[in-house]
Amino acid sequence: MARVNASSKRARGPGRAWRCGVLAAFACLAAAAAPLPPPPETAAEPTLESFHGRFVADPYRWLEDTDAPATRDWFAEQNAYARKLLDAMPGRASLRAEIAALMSAGEDVRNVQRAGDRVFALRREAGAPRHRLVMRVGTEGAERVVLDPSRFASAPGSAVIDYYAPAPSGRLVAVAVSLDGSEASTVHVVDVDRGDVVGPPIPRADFGALAWRFDSAVLYYRQSRALGPDADPAATYRDASVRMREFRDGAAGADVAVFGRTVGPGLPIAPDDVPEVFVSPVSSWALGIVRHGVAREVTVYAAPLTVLRGPDTPWRKVVDRAQGVEDVDLRGEWLYLRTSEDAPRYRLLRWSLRSAQRYRSGDAEVVLAQGERRISAFRVAKDALYVHENDAGAARLTRLEFNVRLLASPPPRRGKGTAPPALPKASGVARMADIALPFTGAIADLVVDPLHAGALVRLEGWAEPAGYFTVAPVSGTVTRTGLVARSPVAPADVVVTRTQATSHDGVSVPLTIVAPRALARAARAPVLIAAYGAYGIAYEPVFRPWLRAWLERGGVYAVAHVRGGGEHGRDWHRAGQKAHKPNSWLDLVACAERLVAAEVAAPDRVFLQGGSAGAVAVVGAMEARPDLFRAVVSEVGFHDAIRGEVIATGPANVEEFGSVATPEGFAALAGMSAYANAVEGTAYPAVLLTAGFNDPRVPPWDPGKMAARLQAIGAGPGGSAQPVLLRTEMAGGHGHDATLGARIDTLTDMLAFLLWQANAPGFTPRD
Repeated sequence: MARVNASSKRARGPGRAWRCGVLAAFACLAAAAAPLPPPPETAAEPTLESFHGRFVADPYRWLEDTDAPATRDWFAEQNAYARKLLDAMPGRASLRAEIAALMSAGEDVRNVQRAGDRVFALRREAGAPRHRLVMRVGTEGAERVVLDPSRFASAPGSAVIDYYAPAPSGRLVAVAVSLDGSEASTVHVVDVDRGDVVGPPIPRADFGALAWRFDSAVLYYRQSRALGPDADPAATYRDASVRMREFRDGAAGADVAVFGRTVGPGLPIAPDDVPEVFVSPVSSWALGIVRHGVAREVTVYAAPLTVLRGPDTPWRKVVDRAQGVEDVDLRGEWLYLRTSEDAPRYRLLRWSLRSAQRYRSGDAEVVLAQGERRISAFRVAKDALYVHENDAGAARLTRLEFNVRLLASPPPRRGKGTAPPALPKASGVARMADIALPFTGAIADLVVDPLHAGALVRLEGWAEPAGYFTVAPVSGTVTRTGLVARSPVAPADVVVTRTQATSHDGVSVPLTIVAPRALARAARAPVLIAAYGAYGIAYEPVFRPWLRAWLERGGVYAVAHVRGGGEHGRDWHRAGQKAHKPNSWLDLVACAERLVAAEVAAPDRVFLQGGSAGAVAVVGAMEARPDLFRAVVSEVGFHDAIRGEVIATGPANVEEFGSVATPEGFAALAGMSAYANAVEGTAYPAVLLTAGFNDPRVPPWDPGKMAARLQAIGAGPGGSAQPVLLRTEMAGGHGHDATLGARIDTLTDMLAFLLWQANAPGFTPRD
């Protein structure tokens, strides 16, 4: 499929002069810049590949061999070139000090979980390099460190916690640790009181899912197969299985497989599907959940918990993938489901697992019908369902109080085949109430415990630092806790505006603008636009301390909520998938044009930023309208969509982007491949690309090939000769687990690059 180009719209005339008094940090007139040194030369090797009768050229395929010395040398040369220019900016050192102060000023607390009377969290103290696992009794108790991942590190700062799960008793906790940005997780079970590791480590637990049985005696975990050094990378996660490990008297037992395609007689699970087991301390059922790559819909199996002991577990299918179920939870005999079937903004249903029939939405009980709000998530607490909804970009929390109380004791041990106790058949809700949140923002963490009443939420906004708040079980009163101290960093005086842009096909696209109050009206300022638009993930409010450095220099920050995300539910996601992917970058173009037409953005000072799958939208917009943008930052970006299936996470991503195995899949991938669609003789803007050499999600050769392609076009006839820089963390990954220092360095280089392109004083490289 050919690249869809947006029609070129002439920007509105000069209008109000760009106010140098307000934007003092930016030069009003660009000084004559000295010619830049050329980037390192990259050999182009003629490689052609045929797909369904179409030949595709891939001149930089050789960069995919990242073990080759020539490839490593090339990345080192590109890094040296990028550093030569970035470090030659007189203002970079002071900018780094400023960003370091902003990023180090406050602590960061996330992934809070409750177990018994204990509250666990990942905490990074102010200025500390990484998160540690901590625990306290209650939300206000004294805190102590349970695990510092550096105990497993081969070098300082190289180990991070990927995920964890405490046992219901709070006495044991399973912690996944990986090294050097690889996200190659190894699970360690830690005795919380003694600090000892219990049992042998569990390797190959990447992107895992952990669950503990109600008595804290059994851990369920997913593990990939052991592969040889010459194995196909695309087979890395193939035929993973769920295993159980029993813990008795302070010791670990043997590991036994319980769920997966290759377990026991076998289930109709595809090789690249991802299995996991879910259990709850308030239900005597176990769920076997099958995730189909990155698809949001799941398949669900069920079995009595008492017979979940090995490969012969009698799993029965309850929910099929086609039924649109994305999230599930348990309470007694009831399976609670969040589904998009006949409800693109989702609804909550429940189904009795005592039924001999498979789940059918038409026969299920409606707990919460579809409304104007998008239902984003729900959790089962002791007293109620707590439901996270989104209303035009603002998070809402709803409490659905149960009308039946469960027994306080855990599920009793039962003989094989004995059914769980029945609950009265009803919708399950006695009353519903909206919870008044303290400010408009996003719920980044909804924490409940099925054995405890009430909830805990992490709330943050574009201009509001994150905080954890308790929700009282009866009154719904919301109270800030001491889990995280309020950040001392906050944009001093900003205005957050939510507006709309009209896209190429008449669809209204949400657009968020964060600006200093002095620039809230027409200002023709430099504007940095961020976008993502993939996997149905909504770009919700998030507090970014570093943003203050941009805003205080007179810049404006905007977020284009393009199709492919989840802002308006399942249909919004589908409208930016596969063959519909052009909508993502055309929505972004429309948002940029809207900002220029409204005189918020200076016509020659529009910048784009996106990461990972968001690079499809960001770099696609650049290729559709290279005249509209001054510079683009692509962080660990996905650009070579045609080659996406050859990497470890490639099979999973077929669900989102498509497959070259079919003509229609190849056409979609060819249409969204920024690497394949870069056109010689085009004057592209300046581009900064970043990569992590150990990245398991987007391998470094992807941004590397894109950089080589743009450098060659820029230096050729008709090219812009604008800088194209490739910045690679040789001991880093996708960025989720970057140390604070590494993140500060990346942000400094990104902002320095943008300030250079905005003609800010002190940011033009000097010899």
